[in-house]
Amino acid sequence: MLFEKPKKNQITGAIVCPNSQNIIFKAKQTLEKTLRKALPCQIHLQKTIPIAAGLGGGSADAAATLEGLNLLYNLGLSKDDLVKIGMKIGADVPFFFYGGTCKVEGIGEIVTPVKQKMPNFFLIFRPHKRIETKKMYELYDKTSKNFLELARRICPEIRNLEKYFNNFGVKKWGLSGSGPTIFCGVNSYKLAQEIAEGYQNFNGDIFICRPINKALNIINL
Repeated sequence: MLFEKPKKNQITGAIVCPNSQNIIFKAKQTLEKTLRKALPCQIHLQKTIPIAAGLGGGSADAAATLEGLNLLYNLGLSKDDLVKIGMKIGADVPFFFYGGTCKVEGIGEIVTPVKQKMPNFFLIFRPHKRIETKKMYELYDKTSKNFLELARRICPEIRNLEKYFNNFGVKKWGLSGSGPTIFCGVNSYKLAQEIAEGYQNFNGDIFICRPINKALNIINL
């Protein structure tokens, strides 16, 4: 994301919905209401995290917007300040001010970093089927079933992935967010390639990623 101070407000780039529905616009508006001051700027978004995939892309954009405007206007807001504001936008937003592995409690506002050894690589299987977080919570309220159970019903591809991982002895895997993305960790890049290339006719995208232990990376140009 790129933040600049122009004479008028403008959000450009990979925007797929009106401003009124965009979490970046909501983050900026929430910050302005909290501080009771206008923060005119141009925000350009270059998005690489798929939407409605349970990967936290929207929440990360919201957190980056708050942090970016904090630096652009020298607002002097602390991490605690940003977390409180982020909570007004979404339960996942506070996490992105910490990064790494964290335990998140409450309604997202209690974030505790956790020290644990991470695998060298993560495989991410993102089916093309989109699942809206709001819809998942509605289904949870109605059925009391967890997100994984619900995601299996909505996206049958998940069951196939579960069986496929067993072929490689991968026992630890999980659903990312509200789904439908499935991830697993491995220590060997060669094994990661074998798993990624061996799954035929997957209706979605497969990524091999390295974990990082830091949160947002803001560069002042």
